[in-house]
Parts: sequence; structure tokens; C-alpha cells
Amino acid sequence: MTTDSPPIPGPIFFLGYGFSLLAAFILTFTLILIFSRLNILARPLNKLMIAMGKPVIPFGGIPVILSFLFVLWVFYFAGWINHENLRLFQKITLGVTMMMALGIYDDIYQCPPKIKFLCQIIIAIILFLAGFQIDRIGNVIELGSFSILLTVFWIVGITNSINLVDGIDGLASGLILLSCITLSFVYLDRDMVEASFLTVILTGSVFGFFIFNFPPAKIILGDTGSLSLGLLISLITLLPLSQKFTDEIYYLIPIITLLIPIIDTTSAFFRRVLKGTSPFSKDAKHLHHRLAKLGFSPSKTIFILFIICFYFNLTVLLTVYNIDLIPNFIPIYFLFVISNIAILLYILKRLENKKQEKYHGNLFE
Repeated sequence: MTTDSPPIPGPIFFLGYGFSLLAAFILTFTLILIFSRLNILARPLNKLMIAMGKPVIPFGGIPVILSFLFVLWVFYFAGWINHENLRLFQKITLGVTMMMALGIYDDIYQCPPKIKFLCQIIIAIILFLAGFQIDRIGNVIELGSFSILLTVFWIVGITNSINLVDGIDGLASGLILLSCITLSFVYLDRDMVEASFLTVILTGSVFGFFIFNFPPAKIILGDTGSLSLGLLISLITLLPLSQKFTDEIYYLIPIITLLIPIIDTTSAFFRRVLKGTSPFSKDAKHLHHRLAKLGFSPSKTIFILFIICFYFNLTVLLTVYNIDLIPNFIPIYFLFVISNIAILLYILKRLENKKQEKYHGNLFE
């Protein structure tokens, strides 16, 4: 992976987006048709229907990932992308295929959480050895032997954050879609050729699926999709770091665009550990659960979270385009983000307290 890759013509980006969207739409529609007409894989379907309480088709990640890889390799063999990227595309394909296989197995057989987590770590180590590495933080701190720890933590952490936030129709796919759109603008502005192209075609693939995943969903990502997409996002956001774009902003941007999944996963981890339960255990205290308990419908819940995500993504774009105009912009922006998170969590807690007070008041009337 080099930093001086020749630019990809603008029309290729539009074609990549259009083809990936169309491919994902057709594949998702076909999968829905096959499952509903032929009742294929009835056993896992029935299990999931019981768990979800409604008819739903799993394995939605398959058309998303297949459409992404299809466009990637078609454009490569058509000569529209620099052939120096062969090894990069091979590594991405290998990693995503391994994670998708793990997701399919988990959707069908309910893989034990600890085994699933171990498999994710192994996949992350393989990808680290293949060249996806965080070698330094900024232009000062060399990570040395800690590089593998931080890289594996990033890959596994992002993968699981997308997996855990996928608890309501359209939420995970919508958040990924918004993140990809923002990252596309950032990477295109900074002439990050490979990262920008990968993000653009992933945007199309996710959007083609999201049409069917919006509440009430006809198909869901399942672990097949959430794990694979989480891995793919983590690898794409690692590309600039692997290509020696080491300014602090390139570490901060992915965190902000994926802020809701990261906050939700971090909160879940500490909440469970502090309660003395396993961090792998499930509960109904994720952000979307808390909004649902306040009386918001699934559509309104994801709309609220999308608005928050859009707001933070907008601050990312403003940051990227104005970072050179304000001295010490990064620490100022970091404090701005932290304060906004604190305000939003405070508002959520206040709403929960008011609802609880109202409930107790009604009991004593």
C-alpha cells in the first residue's frame, strides 16, 4: 500500500457506487424471494423468528458483502483500478470471508460468545500480520511491540460495536451508511485513493440493503452481516494509518463517525463488569432499548440516533475542512465532542427519571 497511488477518475467512483447499490438491491431482493418462496434453511429461520417475535430473514450481510466484493474485483480485472492494489484487495477479501463464515456459523448454530470472541482475535492477528497495522499515534508516539495490541483492539472492538448495536431494524446498517458517506467525503478530500474507493462502493452496497432493512424489516444483517461489516469498516479506517497518514485527526475521525456504536459497546462492557456479570452476557440497556422504553417506536428510535450520528458526522466534515485555520484545533474539538456526549447522556437520563417519576406517581393515585 502506497501513499502515491494514481488517482481514480471521478466517473469510476460513480459507477462503483451505482453498481454496488444495484448489485446489493438485486441480491437482497433475490435472497428474500428465495427464502420466502422455498423456505430454505427453515431451522435457523424458525429460531430467529422465535427470538425476534416476527417473520424475518437472517443472513442479510451476504448480499452486502458479495456486492461489495463483486464490484471490487470486477473493477480490478476491468483495469479501472491500479493493479498495485492486488494484495490489498486479497487481504480484505480474505479477512471479510473469514469473518462472514464465522457470522454464518453463529447465525445457524449460536456460537458460544467466548469462542466467537477468540475467533475474532485470531482473524485480527492474521490481518495484522498481513499489514493492517497501527504503528504510531500522531507523529510522536511509536507503538513498537504495542502495535499489535492496539490494532487487534481496534479491529475486534469496531467489529463487536457494530454487532452489538444491531438490535433493532435498520439501526446498524443506517449508522454504517452515514459513517461511510462521511468517510467518503473525508478520504476524497485528502486524496486517499484506496480508502475513498472502498468506502464509496461500500456505501452503495449498504444502501442497496438498507432499503429492505428499514423498519419493519424484511431481512436483517444477522451476525453474518454485522460482524463482516464491522470488520470491513475497521480495515478501511486502518488504511490511512497503514499508509502513513499519521496526524491525530485520522485517529479521531473514525471514532467520531462510529461514535454511537462505540459509546454503546463501551457502556455495555463497563455496565456488565461493574455488575459482576460476564461482558459477553446480554441485557436490554443499550441505547435503542432505553429509547424504546421511553415510548419511542422503532422508526422514531433509529431516527433519533441517526440525527445524533448525522450531527457528529457533520462536525467531522467541518473539522476536516477547517483544521488548518484554528491553532490547537484537535484538543478543542475533542473537548467539544466529550461535552456533547455528556449533554446527550444527561438528557437521556433526565427523560428516564421523569418517566419513572410519572410511573410511580400513577401507582399512588
